[in-house]
Amino acid sequence: MKKFLALIMALCMVFALCACGESSAPAAGTETKTEAPAAGTETEAPAAGTETAAEPVVLRFAFSEAPESQTAQIMKTVKENVESRTEGRVIIEPHWSNELGSIADCIEQISLGGNIVSSTSASSWAPYGCADMTAMDSMFAFSSTDEIAKFNESDMWKSMVKELEDNGGIHMICMNWAAAPRIILSNKPINSVEDLKGLLIRVPTDTYAAWFSALGASPVSGIPFAEVYTNIESGVVEAAEAPAATLSDYSIFEVAKNAFLSNHTYAAACFGTSTAIWNLISPEDQAVITEELTNGGVEFTKLCADKNEEFMQKFEEAGVTIVEPSADDIAAFQKAAAEAAVTLKLRDGVMDEIAAACK
Repeated sequence: MKKFLALIMALCMVFALCACGESSAPAAGTETKTEAPAAGTETEAPAAGTETAAEPVVLRFAFSEAPESQTAQIMKTVKENVESRTEGRVIIEPHWSNELGSIADCIEQISLGGNIVSSTSASSWAPYGCADMTAMDSMFAFSSTDEIAKFNESDMWKSMVKELEDNGGIHMICMNWAAAPRIILSNKPINSVEDLKGLLIRVPTDTYAAWFSALGASPVSGIPFAEVYTNIESGVVEAAEAPAATLSDYSIFEVAKNAFLSNHTYAAACFGTSTAIWNLISPEDQAVITEELTNGGVEFTKLCADKNEEFMQKFEEAGVTIVEPSADDIAAFQKAAAEAAVTLKLRDGVMDEIAAACK
């Protein structure tokens, strides 16, 4: 469907150019002005060397997190710094709780030139032109947030950014917003990995589905996180996995009283937008956005680590039973991760390359 839409758009542009003929250059001394694209519209990247936007570019940031989330706390500072340092040439407009649509819908709009910046895990971007990004979301791909920070500065990540830009017209800004390790909240007791068998658990992407399937669970995708509470309450799913902060923000602990501290991934959020939109911004302001979002990732990662224990205490006070996996459980997790890599058809050696890039 995406390719069909892109073909229709391209044909329309050809017909328009044929009908209008050649346009004349502006008279000497006159000024031209490029308006920022209207929200949700599609556009093409300007050729190298063309003027950037004379009016402020309003970047619409799409988040699945709640407006009270830790992400929102950090984004407030990012917004202020970007707008101040660019002297108002770039405006950040955050939208929370899937207000602009699901993550999948937002990325589809971005791929067609839509004015959205989305933050989500790497595997959601991978189908648009960089298959190796799926490996970044594999369970236990990163063993610490320090490794994620190093990978964000690595040549391998820079190569992935270029590949996605060349193949999909999507520019990745940074990938270092690492939450606390993800855990499982369930309305059924989970005392070991055996209790995951058959469990209906909401998952965000295929990488999670592959891992949970290898453990014998029954993953369910396509549910926006804002709807997880009611889906557990109504029995559509029995569990959800996410960082403790997200599970707290959406009050999942009220309907799921069993926590299994699987700590299966940090799922670093990767910020991406359309290359067409990105190229409306001057290189100097692009550098400001990149720097401030990267700094925001550092602060977000620290905040999540500092606050994680408070959320666990909150769960306990709410009557949630918390279980730590055993050594045998962890071994089963690692085995399932290897099986999931085969299911996902990851390129041979890519996981080793990621590990080397983190050193």
